[in-house]
Amino acid sequence: MSVKIKKINIHAFRGIPDLELELDGKSLLLRGENGSGKSSIVEAIEFFFTGKVAHLEGVQGLSLRRHGPHVNFKPEDVNISITFNPGNIFLSRTFASAPSPPSPLEEYFQITRKGTFILRRSQILEFIMSQPAERFRAIGSIIGIEQLDNVELEMMRLRDELEGKVKSKKKEVERLIKELSDIVGKDITTIDDVISVLNAILRSAGLPLIKSLEDVDKHAEEMLKSVKKVEILDKIKVLNEILELTKNPLITKETVGELTSLNEKIRYLLRDEARVKLSVGDLLETGRKIIEQEKLDVCPLCEQKIERESLLARINTRLTTLRDLSNKASEIRRISVPVIDSLKRVSNNLGVLISKIEPFPELSKEKEILLGKLNSLNIFIEKVVSGKDLQNEIPVREIVQQKDEINQVISSIYKISNQLLKDIGLTEEEKRVLEIVRLIERARSKTKDISKTNIELMTNQKYLELAEKIYSAFSETKKTKIQEVYNIIQADIQSFYSMLHPNEPHRNIELMVAPGRRASTEMKIESFGREGEDPRALTSEGHLDSLGLCIFLAFVKKFNEGCPLVILDDVITTIDANHRNKVAELLLREFKDYQLIITTHDGIWYDQLLNFQRALNVQDDFINMEITWWDVNTGPMISPYKPRWEKILDKLKNNDRSGAGNECRMYLEWLLKEICEKMEVAVPFMRSGRYTVRELFDPAEKRIEDKLKDGDLKKDLLNKFKNLKATTFMGNLLSHDNPEIENLSIEEVKTFCNAVHDLHETFLCPQCRKFLKYFRDSKIVRCSDLRCESPKKEMTK
Repeated sequence: MSVKIKKINIHAFRGIPDLELELDGKSLLLRGENGSGKSSIVEAIEFFFTGKVAHLEGVQGLSLRRHGPHVNFKPEDVNISITFNPGNIFLSRTFASAPSPPSPLEEYFQITRKGTFILRRSQILEFIMSQPAERFRAIGSIIGIEQLDNVELEMMRLRDELEGKVKSKKKEVERLIKELSDIVGKDITTIDDVISVLNAILRSAGLPLIKSLEDVDKHAEEMLKSVKKVEILDKIKVLNEILELTKNPLITKETVGELTSLNEKIRYLLRDEARVKLSVGDLLETGRKIIEQEKLDVCPLCEQKIERESLLARINTRLTTLRDLSNKASEIRRISVPVIDSLKRVSNNLGVLISKIEPFPELSKEKEILLGKLNSLNIFIEKVVSGKDLQNEIPVREIVQQKDEINQVISSIYKISNQLLKDIGLTEEEKRVLEIVRLIERARSKTKDISKTNIELMTNQKYLELAEKIYSAFSETKKTKIQEVYNIIQADIQSFYSMLHPNEPHRNIELMVAPGRRASTEMKIESFGREGEDPRALTSEGHLDSLGLCIFLAFVKKFNEGCPLVILDDVITTIDANHRNKVAELLLREFKDYQLIITTHDGIWYDQLLNFQRALNVQDDFINMEITWWDVNTGPMISPYKPRWEKILDKLKNNDRSGAGNECRMYLEWLLKEICEKMEVAVPFMRSGRYTVRELFDPAEKRIEDKLKDGDLKKDLLNKFKNLKATTFMGNLLSHDNPEIENLSIEEVKTFCNAVHDLHETFLCPQCRKFLKYFRDSKIVRCSDLRCESPKKEMTK
């Protein structure tokens, strides 16, 4: 059974103060006007999985921490939680903590962490309208090869960093096992040894034994029954957690020493001569190949005559030097990973500590200091990361100063927390029980950290093995392999595009790695018989948007296996109504096993998706909702979808003439478009595709009159057209001056609404409720569902 989202809870994020969405594993179709909070829901899901919001990244003046929280809340208030099935697994993300998925969700999260399950219209433009290099990166982000958008040095960087991560994780496992051994007072080699050691401690204390670490919470409750001060147990628990976090300095001398050693190596490579040599490595390699292969006697850059063999020898000497420098850069990348991981661990612990001391007014001063230190530390970490990439030296003096100041605050928190614990006044017996409970909880926490780190270690080892295998052949095979990927995907792109644009003069879509360029993707299409055209040359904006959608869906289907989540955030804007219908069918047929989250402000597109849900009998797989209101203080008000006819009846019941009349006018426009499509009605061509009642009514009525043989159905339909035309409201719609609705009585509006509904009902098969359709080959009008056992039908002329 595939992983599906059961419930989404959003608190204090973007335009949402509080919101709960019960999906129960179903797809969500959400309609709302622009600015009503649709995208805030999508951004919250994106933040949960990736820790980012794409359009807030890299834009001057915008930041997630500043602009992510709701305007009435602080960053520390933000909390996004999602419950998954199967297993009813609850995970959450804040600015201070990320979700830690269990193994059944690991593959799902590996994909969602990349954020490639979401499509916005801006991304469609990247696929189609951007330059080849930008298109290459946009597509590469979906198929997971963006790291391959580099020459050999870039691939080596990836390998080096993975090697550093493996060493870092091994070191971290060793550290955690040592800490676990210190906690239980006995050498531990594997986490399997923990239960027996803990039970030995419990046995000697005369306390009940545990069977597994999963029973720790329940076991702790049993032991704590002997503690009389039940009302302060939560306070004691938090204080113990604070003491655990602050018993040792967060930044050690060893970390400072490693940073100093790393910076000395960076300083050497940042000397002008070394930096220049590194930057021209690609140029030299390319030039050597060109001069060698083409047997040139002139320089390809300055066009001066050259001594070819002599120049090649000099280039080879310089490349040898560059390889030495490159090896030193590799060493920097490898040794920097554990240092950076160590600093990030300190940053994470600071964030956790700040949240722990929040409830204690006695520690408010320390909390404020730590907030500032956390910000400074994160800025310093960014400087270390850029130093690793040889962009700057590391300002080691900053961390030396921060080390002393942070550790001083940590020491103060430890003393105050210890005193707060003493002030509670527990008996010696209570202290003894609590100390053992604390020991077991600490041991459990360490074993979880060890298991998690081991998983990360194994993952990184697998990636490292893969990187090492492909590194040596990377330069020669990169383009070939990427093209092979494109070739595989092209069949799905073409298939999807043909479903949206059947019998149209656009075919043979090609994605090609641009020859002679390092990382560029060209797109070609055959249009109006012209082969190899850029899609932008001869296709409309709507065609381009649908092509971008097809590219996204094809890549998702191939490369997001293991993650059935797809989010389409208001992507249908320039596609006309007829093609939107086909997009709806494509999604509901080809992605019926996926959990779709589709947002839109477009009522026509929304109705088309609803219709196809019913037509394909998948309405039970969807939750259809509408945002009826949004306010900055309350956020979006979301209500279950209500069929249009029910809305009209509600408005009529409340004597809302204007609301009922306008709603029914839109109902009639939709109905006439359906009739014209299903009955193949000839209507005057409208480039915009936006037809009104005036343009559709008479051609639809005439088609029934001319095409159907005399019979009950024809008589009934023409009678319904006649009744509708006789209503006062209909006369207004067909006139040019269009008097105000307020001039009509509620009874006149009711007559109009009932006439529209009667016409709709007559066009539905009473057996299966599907729309009637004209079948040209068999010359019959009948229920569009060929599987209907008792279809409504009539012969045509």
